[in-house]
Amino acid sequence: MPNCDRFRRHFALMEQHHEKEQSGAQSHVLNGRANACYPAWFWLTVLDTLSYTGMRQNQLLHVRLCDVNLEEHWIDVIAAGSKNHREFRVPITSRLRPRLEMLVMRTQEADASPTEQLFNVNRFELRRKAQQGNASPEPMGVYPLRSFFHRLSRECRFAVSPHRFRHTVATNLMKSPDRNLQAVKRPLGHSSLRSTLEYIDQDIDSLRELLEQELWV
Repeated sequence: MPNCDRFRRHFALMEQHHEKEQSGAQSHVLNGRANACYPAWFWLTVLDTLSYTGMRQNQLLHVRLCDVNLEEHWIDVIAAGSKNHREFRVPITSRLRPRLEMLVMRTQEADASPTEQLFNVNRFELRRKAQQGNASPEPMGVYPLRSFFHRLSRECRFAVSPHRFRHTVATNLMKSPDRNLQAVKRPLGHSSLRSTLEYIDQDIDSLRELLEQELWV
């Protein structure tokens, strides 16, 4: 998840960026400009987190180091980043864990406090680190996230955004044989089933069947 060819292309492209960085063939500057896809391992972690949790971009930016529990396999999504100001917990899947664990480890190695922002490219991007010196990194805002998706969309030649991943998570969960609206509603942090239905891309016959099974039994 997500399993469509378009999303696979995003991951494949970022894996190429990652391989080039590891070989030294690519740096934080690309074609004379700041490389919005650098460092690739960080942005691959962002893509994995959006793909396997369905978080909103604001929720992602509000995840703190202390909100991730790798031992018990969950992430706390705090009220400050939620549209409806609700706190909830999302599971860490086996596919998400390796990159997320690396991000946690590198954040700890950078002497970040437990309450500091976890998804902060300023902590790892060389140009920004040089500007900051020994000072704590500035919090990462929405601009680097938008720049990354703009660059990635341009290279893949179709538009994608963090919110598109959220829709894909909901739709793929509902394709499961054990589909259940309440199970989909929980990781998305929705307070009503109506909000969950708005995220699900379904044909009219499947949607009619879903409504009859889940809402009017």
